[in-house]
Amino acid sequence: MSDIPSISDSVRALLEGQLSRRKFMKRMSALGFAASAGTVLADVVLAQDTAGPDNDSRQLGNLTGGELMAEFLSDWDVQYIFGLGGSEEVGFLDALVDKPDLQYILAIHESSAMAMADGYAKSSGKTAFINLHSVAGASYALGQMVNSFKDRTPLVITVGRQSTDIRGSNAFLEAVNLHMLPGPYSRWNWDVLRSDSIPEVLRRAFLISRLPPSGPTFLTFSKDLWEETVAAAEIISPSRSIVDASLHADEKVIKTLADMLIAAKFPLLIAGRELSQYGGAEPLVAIAELLGVSVMSDVPASHSPLVFPTTHPNYGGHFSLDPNLSDDYDLFWSIGGTMFTLFRRPSQPLVRSAASIVHTSIDGQQIGRNYPLDLAVVGRSDLILSALLEELRSRDLPSARIANRQRVIAAGHEARRKRLAERASAVWEQTPIAPERLAVELNQRLASDALVVCELATSDLYVWQYLDFAVGTAGRRHITSSGGCLGWGTGAAIGAKIAQPGKPVVLLVGDGSFQFGIQALWSAARYKVPVAIIIWNNNSYQANRRALHNYGKRAAATGKYIGCYLGSPDIDNVQIARGYGVQGERVDDPDKLGEAINRCLAYVEAGQSYVLDVSIHTRFGGADSTWHGGFSLAGETTS
Repeated sequence: MSDIPSISDSVRALLEGQLSRRKFMKRMSALGFAASAGTVLADVVLAQDTAGPDNDSRQLGNLTGGELMAEFLSDWDVQYIFGLGGSEEVGFLDALVDKPDLQYILAIHESSAMAMADGYAKSSGKTAFINLHSVAGASYALGQMVNSFKDRTPLVITVGRQSTDIRGSNAFLEAVNLHMLPGPYSRWNWDVLRSDSIPEVLRRAFLISRLPPSGPTFLTFSKDLWEETVAAAEIISPSRSIVDASLHADEKVIKTLADMLIAAKFPLLIAGRELSQYGGAEPLVAIAELLGVSVMSDVPASHSPLVFPTTHPNYGGHFSLDPNLSDDYDLFWSIGGTMFTLFRRPSQPLVRSAASIVHTSIDGQQIGRNYPLDLAVVGRSDLILSALLEELRSRDLPSARIANRQRVIAAGHEARRKRLAERASAVWEQTPIAPERLAVELNQRLASDALVVCELATSDLYVWQYLDFAVGTAGRRHITSSGGCLGWGTGAAIGAKIAQPGKPVVLLVGDGSFQFGIQALWSAARYKVPVAIIIWNNNSYQANRRALHNYGKRAAATGKYIGCYLGSPDIDNVQIARGYGVQGERVDDPDKLGEAINRCLAYVEAGQSYVLDVSIHTRFGGADSTWHGGFSLAGETTS
């Protein structure tokens, strides 16, 4: 399966004439599409690449390339440009002066611009637009591009580069093949060749970025192409560039899946990350209730958003972390997951060999990658689940078996919540503050419709266990990133708030991660974007110390954990935040935690961001170690 080009690569080849329609359909068949679905997709894509009649396009002339690009963005209803431009981009930036409908959200680091765009796209459902400066800006942003690619976030990234008349001379900031910088972490890379092709290339970039599996596209523009006058160009209406990505499963497949679920004694369903992007949580809840089945979140290392309501009696926690309610489950279904994203190779397969395995995903490259399957389906989670629910409702179901299973599942859910409550109670008065208590106090105070952006490396466990998340636009939503490149959270929270100004946004971030993206605070202050920022501060790179300790050799024996302790000097996050124009406070006393959270949320409700730096208990082996190495240029040493 891994040798078959992805859906997006195949569509790109079809659009650019490098792949015939017949070969395209063969590829789709190899990726799991029904013949009818492959035909429809080919027809839709080819139709979208054909310019429409005059009333579906706009003819423009006597504009600079930058002005032409600004007109395109207006026509395509782009409201925000996240960026940090420079000398190469002046032709485009100048064109924005007379375009008040295009709001340029300035960041003071390109990583922040990318993270804001990613959070905006995740929260709005729209494709976000980014403008960066040269090889320098693109390089600074690369880590967050990786995150966006891994999360399949639809973004269009534009980068300025040296003028065509000096390229090749080793000019300042010149970069050979700059458009290829993201490499495999972009759905499409392109260097714009002519100024009159700017609308055409932008249209293609927006189209490919949204085509499942979606992700960032990356375009480079020579400086002079934004500055030279374009005699004539055409902007195609976005209505003629919308791909119908309704990838339904075949009716026979839905019936087969229904047969398997009904016949199974104890099915186990895993709600993967695609439900956050494409939906399907509501029909999944209905299916769980109808069949009396257990639904778990994906494995912890996937860092998938929690999409199934965590207070529902059919919710069982995280697969491979929480105990399965039955070790004899006979059907395993990964819905929009990866099967699996792991930290290390397991000693044995995570899915028991006796179980039938079903995997459904929008991404054909993931299906069957690591496990042989009894049923494999390329399709959108919402459409598959909705069709399955309709089919199940038409069937005669084994009511006695379902009722017995439901009792077991509900009892397991309650037992899990009781264990967690007892654990929190046991450490409630712990100093520094127990992360369990911080999570519980937050859960009691955060709004029921809050967007909770999470960038925690070792404390995310407590978010999963103690914060309640719901289903639908009115419920509390969990937003996270699976890419592993730090510095995403602060910018993403700001972007989420820009996308959803009527909802409270709360960032939960580790002290190490916060330092990677701290420059985004300036943008929050500049544009008065109110976000509650809660730092889970254990004064260390705790994940690194845990890995070193578990290695079990010299570091564990001596307590000397290279590159892990962040004290000496302690970082004053509150003072740094104030330097960026954001107020905050630090809290160390567990009895003062609740009041501090209340002040933070009140301040944000009044219209400004606030940083609450919470000193939390360190965990894992070597937790008490403050060793940080013996080097001192001033001559002082530590052992």
